[in-house]
Amino acid sequence: MKQLKHYISIICATTCMYSCTAPDNAPQKGITVSIEPLRYVTEQIAGNDFDIRVLVPPGSSPETYEPTPEQMKQVANSLAYIDIGLIDFERNLENAIRENMPSVRVINTSENVPLLAGTCGHEAHDHGHGTDPHIWLSPKCLKIMAENVYGQLSELYPDSVEYKAGYERFDRQLDSLDRALQETFAGRQTAFMIFHPALTYLAHDYGLTQIPLENEGKEPSAAHLRNLIETGRNSGIGKVFFQRQFSKNTVDAIAAELGLEAVAIDPLDGNVTDNILHIAQLIANP
Repeated sequence: MKQLKHYISIICATTCMYSCTAPDNAPQKGITVSIEPLRYVTEQIAGNDFDIRVLVPPGSSPETYEPTPEQMKQVANSLAYIDIGLIDFERNLENAIRENMPSVRVINTSENVPLLAGTCGHEAHDHGHGTDPHIWLSPKCLKIMAENVYGQLSELYPDSVEYKAGYERFDRQLDSLDRALQETFAGRQTAFMIFHPALTYLAHDYGLTQIPLENEGKEPSAAHLRNLIETGRNSGIGKVFFQRQFSKNTVDAIAAELGLEAVAIDPLDGNVTDNILHIAQLIANP
């Protein structure tokens, strides 16, 4: 991780010298976001006002991602950089931006979100067991994230009534989604099994039980796998979920042992509200 920080700092310093030579009247309407769901959130508020660029490419895992030099140039020439602020590369990039790119506004969407400890294999933050970063997969957290984005954009463009209207429209949409999920899971004891525990906030907010196959960010041992099989048999689960960014060998093995279907989900899907509803429906209909 120190090597990554050093790598980013070198790129940022070089890029800063490049960007400082740009004319004062150069257009700066681009926004860079760390992951695809943040593009969607920003577009709901700002419409097509900005050229929004995503750092983590499709099919890649944020846990192993490192920005390229070309992407760092994009960040340096952006009006703002929007992230979750809880993934390793995001924290390193935030520090590099603050040190080397003072003109780029950092918008951390996890601000004021009630964070939960997780076992995703992410670097420990200020929470002893590490913080689960997947806040965008629950409507309740998304409402706070959208408020954070709107608050920062409204500071940059205080006269924009369109952003206020977009934010309020998106907020109502999230309220409707929240009510739909509450109705879906009301009075039910619903458990699901998943390889990488990306649905911690969804499970917490709607009374679900998430059973992760991954053990502290690693493949389960033989003993842990036996316990998982026993847990699965006793929990009444109907599917085993896996993410497209991870290997599904373990999922296939445990699904076959339990006689269940292995189902792919994509936590990084761009249309985050439709994706949450889709995942909830999969969980609710085993």
